[in-house]
Amino acid sequence: MSGRNALLRGVLYHLQASDVTLSELIKFVIVQNRSNSPGDTFFQDIITNVQIILSALHLHPATKTSTAAWARNLTLTEYSDDVRELTDTSHGWHFGAQQADPVQVRDFRLDDMASNFERLAPNLWSLVIALLGGWAEAKKGDSGADGDADSDQYWEEDIDEEEPNERPAMASHRSRATTANSGAENRCRNRRNLLTRIKSVVIISILMHNQDQQCNALQSLTGIFLHSCGAPEKLVKVLSRMGLSIAPTSIQRAIKSMSEHSADDVEDLARTLLASYAFDNLDTKVPSGIPSVDKPQDGLIHITMGTLLRLEHGVTTEDLRCARLLWSRSENNPSPDADPRPFDARATMRRLLTLHREPDLSNGSLTRRGRFRKWCFMRTVLKFGPPAFSRFQAQLADPEVVEAIPVKKLHQVPFRAMDISLSTVSGNIKAVDAMYVQGGVGDPHQNSSTGNTSISDLSEYVTLVHGDLGTYEHILAAIRRRKQERTPYNRLQPVAFVLGLFHLKMAAADAVWRMLVLPDGIRGDYTSFIKLVGKLRPNESSRLVSGAKFRERHDLINHVGVLLQLDAWRVEVKKRWGFATLEEWAASNPKLSDIEEVAEQLALEYAEGDGQDISQWASEGPGDVRNSSQRRDQVQENTMRTLNYLFLYEELSYAMNAGDIGRVETVFPVWIQLFRAVGKHKYANLMLHFMHALYFIYPEGLRQTCDPIQYSR
Repeated sequence: MSGRNALLRGVLYHLQASDVTLSELIKFVIVQNRSNSPGDTFFQDIITNVQIILSALHLHPATKTSTAAWARNLTLTEYSDDVRELTDTSHGWHFGAQQADPVQVRDFRLDDMASNFERLAPNLWSLVIALLGGWAEAKKGDSGADGDADSDQYWEEDIDEEEPNERPAMASHRSRATTANSGAENRCRNRRNLLTRIKSVVIISILMHNQDQQCNALQSLTGIFLHSCGAPEKLVKVLSRMGLSIAPTSIQRAIKSMSEHSADDVEDLARTLLASYAFDNLDTKVPSGIPSVDKPQDGLIHITMGTLLRLEHGVTTEDLRCARLLWSRSENNPSPDADPRPFDARATMRRLLTLHREPDLSNGSLTRRGRFRKWCFMRTVLKFGPPAFSRFQAQLADPEVVEAIPVKKLHQVPFRAMDISLSTVSGNIKAVDAMYVQGGVGDPHQNSSTGNTSISDLSEYVTLVHGDLGTYEHILAAIRRRKQERTPYNRLQPVAFVLGLFHLKMAAADAVWRMLVLPDGIRGDYTSFIKLVGKLRPNESSRLVSGAKFRERHDLINHVGVLLQLDAWRVEVKKRWGFATLEEWAASNPKLSDIEEVAEQLALEYAEGDGQDISQWASEGPGDVRNSSQRRDQVQENTMRTLNYLFLYEELSYAMNAGDIGRVETVFPVWIQLFRAVGKHKYANLMLHFMHALYFIYPEGLRQTCDPIQYSR
């Protein structure tokens, strides 16, 4: 080493004697490209050890400051160039408010923006990720170090309960605690990575917007979102000054431009005649001053909202060209040449009962409804039971399909809001006319003998119209009221109403509430539905009796159903094998076939329906075994009947979500009877009216069109 040091001192002495500095030597080789061939040792050494040279300059006290300043200026220039490159118009991140198009909003994807940033400016992207702790998190995850508990709790907040369970399949020898911790860690890590990417996009978008005010894709989308949420103008201004949103005036220009484009889209779709119309009321209350004689209103505003849905599944205009046929079959047609088909509730119910019939089953076999309930029992224990059963979830197939609608992405275009109240028959007529006017369809000879060529003629075609129970009632009254009109358009011949299944689901939840919550004395039973609700939500049970909203009712019906199903599993497992808990049974490693066998037994014996008729038990004479030698178990009977109602609601909800319109039709007769039993006679009657029109009045093409539309609504 001493010899090497002597050699280096000699080289330095020779350079100084020759009046050659080290900087001149490096510039001669690197800048002037001299002696830098692959065989030159000095050039190759610089290339190989450039990091060592820079580190030495950075660490030495005499050169530390100047080296840091050089590096800082260089990185600032590089990252500024990256930001400037991202603002180029060719990348498509310029959002002009005055030319805003709904397609820009519909096609915007934050993940696409993140991928483009990472591809176009990898150094800038890596810098932002590192500043947000992304690299540190990755290193911590690789090393397996324990994270801070408070930090983990922050990242676990607001995790969606419906997020897929990312835990690995649990082996029999692993403990439940280990698996649960692993799943929580995975969810926490994935959520942290996702939020880091989102924040990185936001930060880089602010930098781009500061470089070029027109490069405002994210800010424009944020501003439009704030407008849709009714955010206060002060909040919008604050976010605009932070670079997170565009200014309020720009938002208004964007909304105006998008409305104009949307009006054109509505007319383009409506003129194809391959569209259905959906509308509903929107009641809102605005602050008002002191009522006076001239202005006695209480601030309640009635608005009609509508949307246009494109018909899919191979529907053609010929399927809808049946307005004359429907009018000839209408009971409102006064013509002697008509072929009226008046409403017959009994015939319609008989037709419903014959739809999708099952073959004869042997004794002890489950019906289609029983097999669905077996699937529900299986899903409940695998998803909410012991964690050891989660390994079987992937093997649980979906329930059998009765008649499914092919999956299609629904395309819709919203109508302009209408200042119309739907509380009257005339209001519903005005709403339908207003939607036709916005779509550019109707009667071209309505106000002109020569005809208006800008209006597409609807006289021979049918348009499907969706709405709730009140809308259906008003539409039927309007058709009866206008049956003497001369033209098909004025007789509302183009209107063919389609029942909205979401409103049916709301009515079903209300019917469950009327059966299991509202009757007098029902809350005195400690096994009643509302008592279980009180266990789940002890601080809200009184309010939920009469003030529960639909979403709360829907969730509680599902939660109580899961609770009762798990309790049925506990009882049956204890009866068969003597295990006190489901966890003990899971520890014995049962096979999937064992779980299926128990689920079938539960579907047969633990819910009213397949093989269980509680009404027959009560009506049999004193010689019956249940009445003479045994006391009837009222707790069991109440639980079985409650489960029956909850399963019927679950089957309706599942069929709607899965698009199984055949299964929806199989539950119609049951719900019609239940609606009548709880006093919802009008809803039951109008359901029968719609099914009568569907199967006795509508031709085959229109009937096939209506089934997918029910699901779309």
